[in-house]
Amino acid sequence: MSRLASAQRRALLRAIGAGTAAASLSQFSSLARAQDNGPIRIGILAPLSGGGGAYGAGMVNAARKAAEYINTQGGGVLGGRRIEILVEDDESNPTAGVAAARKLLDVSKVSAIVGVWSSAVAMAVKPLSIERGIPLLVTGSGDEVTQGDNKGLVWRFQARGSDWGAVFAHAALKDGARKASLLVLQTPFTLSMVDPFVNAFRKGGGEILDTVYYNPNQPSYRAEVEKVFGRQPQAVFVPSYLPDLSAIAREVYRGGFSDTRIYANSSSADAEGAFIKNVGKQVAEGIHHIQSIPPASSTAYRTFAKEAGIPAGTLAIFPSNVWDEISVLALAIERAGSADPKVFAKAIPTVVNGPGSAVENPVDGLKALRARQTIAYSGAGSQFRFTPTGDQLNREYGHFVIRNGANQLVDTLR
Repeated sequence: MSRLASAQRRALLRAIGAGTAAASLSQFSSLARAQDNGPIRIGILAPLSGGGGAYGAGMVNAARKAAEYINTQGGGVLGGRRIEILVEDDESNPTAGVAAARKLLDVSKVSAIVGVWSSAVAMAVKPLSIERGIPLLVTGSGDEVTQGDNKGLVWRFQARGSDWGAVFAHAALKDGARKASLLVLQTPFTLSMVDPFVNAFRKGGGEILDTVYYNPNQPSYRAEVEKVFGRQPQAVFVPSYLPDLSAIAREVYRGGFSDTRIYANSSSADAEGAFIKNVGKQVAEGIHHIQSIPPASSTAYRTFAKEAGIPAGTLAIFPSNVWDEISVLALAIERAGSADPKVFAKAIPTVVNGPGSAVENPVDGLKALRARQTIAYSGAGSQFRFTPTGDQLNREYGHFVIRNGANQLVDTLR
């Protein structure tokens, strides 16, 4: 081959190579643009089974309805990008929760994780979320969830457990109890309520007779029930989950300890009606339970209830919290002008705490942000503000008593 032919061949190969590279670069740019305009994936870890199984479906429905509302009525975020919800069952179990979170983070590539009903699951998942710089918005109440250096990524959409404990003590004192005992499930959420209850009850002039702890999934609770109720306290505080409270309530009924009032958290003594169904009207009769409740008369709650299909007169506690989680994420993304979790995470407290005009649904908030206005989101689950550590202020509590197979709201507490 002549030198001229060889030079021409090299020139042709260079031209082909440059063309291929240009084509590859063009394809990459097109892919990048498609991704930039694609949906923003939000994962929900929901308790579709296990101790929180009664709540999972409602939480998933709320997440999907919030995304649908934002996508259709609000035009999505960042100029039309849709919010997409991906669902995994955490089974109310830390081990299963970690596996589900890894799938959302590593396979689905979500930009945030919401839901997380169990505090134990939240604690197990938190290190993964922080390591990857992904916001974690939880409904678990255990104090430890928001403790430590969370890099501004962990935000609680529920009352903190230690705040609940004092509320239970005040309710029991208000009902006339002066001698109380505690029968406590050993989980992060339930344990966080013990000292605040004891301290508040004693401060109010009450006496604590016993504090007895038990483990999840015990074959029997008879010994613990006989020890605690046998001393005839006027009130027994039972921070628990649905399965164990159901078994304990049956033991209390069989033991004839009807003169002692039980105070339990609503997540176990209500569970969307599952508790009464589990134990029956006679066993459930007279049991007190307390839960932080949504502002049912607010525009925010009415909007949520309409869009999520919540029946009139129903207080959908955990679903309304999840609605707020999706709403706050959408507003933070719009406020930051970015779907990068490391960027929009910094805007989460800003769109809640303000300064700015109060908005009670995410669509109004998105419109205000696009008009260069500042906002303060007022939620369906609570008209809250965030502390610097990610906890919520201003939550209200409902005090319920089970009468004739139905929950009756008897007081509202703060």
